[in-house]
Amino acid sequence: MSTLQTERLLLRPLAESDVAALHNFWNDPEVRRYLWDGEHISTERVVEIVTTSRACFDEMGAGFFALEIVGNPDALIGFCGYRRFEESSQPELLYGILPEHWGEGFVTEAANEVLRYGFEECGMERVIAATDTPNQRSVRVMQRLGMIFEERREYHGLDTVFYALARSDFSAEL
Repeated sequence: MSTLQTERLLLRPLAESDVAALHNFWNDPEVRRYLWDGEHISTERVVEIVTTSRACFDEMGAGFFALEIVGNPDALIGFCGYRRFEESSQPELLYGILPEHWGEGFVTEAANEVLRYGFEECGMERVIAATDTPNQRSVRVMQRLGMIFEERREYHGLDTVFYALARSDFSAEL
């Protein structure tokens, strides 16, 4: 499993040692609002997600990465990475960051590096991403990454927008 780095971020595969930090992060009310649709996430669910992420690394070469600011190790500020989309075998890009770091460009920076890794190192041909339509911060990240709007539909009972990016359309330069 690879560790990635950008100018400001270290991206390392999620590990069992991240469970407590992820539990706190994913249960932040602002993070939960869109990422988990308000659902409280149990410690057991976090362990399951970390385990599934490790299986994704084994299966497709990429899963979820913990985000840390370079020079501040062991301070998880978010996550970014891939899972298999529920309705298909397509890799789905997901990301989230602590509210105190919203608007700093960390998610776009991390997601761009994760996309580069997926396309160049893992051989992915196409990546999808989805968000609740009201989550305009996430929509803007997808647009900055060069993702193309595909559709808006009800998904899990929520108004959801879907975006996609093909390897041939990816540019590592933002």
